[in-house]
Amino acid sequence: MSELDELIDFLADKRPHILLAALDIIKGLSGSPDGINQLKSRIEKLLVFLLRLVPVPDPDSDKIKASESSLTCLVNLAQEPEVVIHMLEKRVIGRLMDYLRDGLCPHHRLMAMLISNLSMSDEGCKDLLQLGLEKLEGLNMAVLLKRFVVSGVDFVEGRPDPFEHLAGVLVNVTRMPKGRQLLLQPGRGLLQALVSQLQSPNEIRRRGCAGALQNCCMQAEEDGCLTNLLQDEMVLARMLKPINGEEPKEKDTIVRQSMSRALLALASTQLGRDALWKIKAPDILKKGYEDEQDPEVCLAMEQAAELFIFNSQVNDVGSGENLSAGAGQN
Repeated sequence: MSELDELIDFLADKRPHILLAALDIIKGLSGSPDGINQLKSRIEKLLVFLLRLVPVPDPDSDKIKASESSLTCLVNLAQEPEVVIHMLEKRVIGRLMDYLRDGLCPHHRLMAMLISNLSMSDEGCKDLLQLGLEKLEGLNMAVLLKRFVVSGVDFVEGRPDPFEHLAGVLVNVTRMPKGRQLLLQPGRGLLQALVSQLQSPNEIRRRGCAGALQNCCMQAEEDGCLTNLLQDEMVLARMLKPINGEEPKEKDTIVRQSMSRALLALASTQLGRDALWKIKAPDILKKGYEDEQDPEVCLAMEQAAELFIFNSQVNDVGSGENLSAGAGQN
C-alpha cells in the first residue's frame, strides 16, 4: 500500500485529531498543481472519502471542521477538468443541492464555490439544469437563484456573503440556451431580480450578473427570448445604469464591459432599438460615453450609437419615399 493510500485511509479514522490531521495534509496537496497531480492517481478512492465527510447531520465541532476541510479539498480539485468528470459521475451537484435544501451542511460559501467550479463544464451545466428530467428541469437553478437573490437583499458590506459565488454559476449556465431561457421566463421575476444585483455593493455579484445578462442579450433573438427581455422598461433602464455615467458610478471595468456589450447586442436588433429609443437610451448613454475611459466600453457604445443613427436615417428616408410616392399618385 502506498503512502497516499494510507493517508486517504486515515479519512475514515474515528479519532478526530487523526482525521483532521490527514485532511490538513490532503488540503495542502490540493492547493498546488503538483499536489493535485499526486492526488489524481487515487482520485476515485479520495472522492468517496471526502464526500462522506461533507454532510454534518449533528452539530459536532470536529465534524463541522472535517466538513469544511473536505469541501475545501473538493473546491481545489474541481479546478481540474479530469477530476470534474469523476465528480459528476458521483452526482456531486445533486448531493450538494440535497445538503443545501435539507440544511445538512453549514458551509454555504464553499458549496457555492464548488457548484460554480463544476458548472464551468458543459456537462456540469447540464447536470445543474437537470436537462432531460422534464418535471425537475430548472428546479436546482430556481433554488439557487432564490438563495442568491434573498442573500443579496440582506447583504451588508463588510460581512461575509455566503452565496456570492453563485454569481459565477449564473454566467456558466447562461452559456447554454436552457439556462438563458430559464432566466428570461416571463412571470417568474428572475430577470428583474438579476438586474437588481447590478447595484450590489459586492463586486463578485455585479460581475456575475453582468456576465449573465450579456450572455442573455447576445443570444436573445436566436433563443426566441428577445420580447421577454425587452418588455419591462424598468429592467432596461437598470441595465444601462452601470454605463450611463450617473452617480454612483460603476467602478469595475469588467461590469461596464459586459453591460456595454449587452447594449450593443440589443441595439443590433430592430426590436431592441425600438425599446431602447422608448427609454431615451441614446441620450442617457451620451453622458456615460463622455466620462468613459475604457477603450472596449467606448468602442461598444460607439458601435451602438452608429446603429441608432444609421437606422434612424434609414427610417427617415423610408418615410420620405412613401410620402413622395403618395404625392405622385394624386
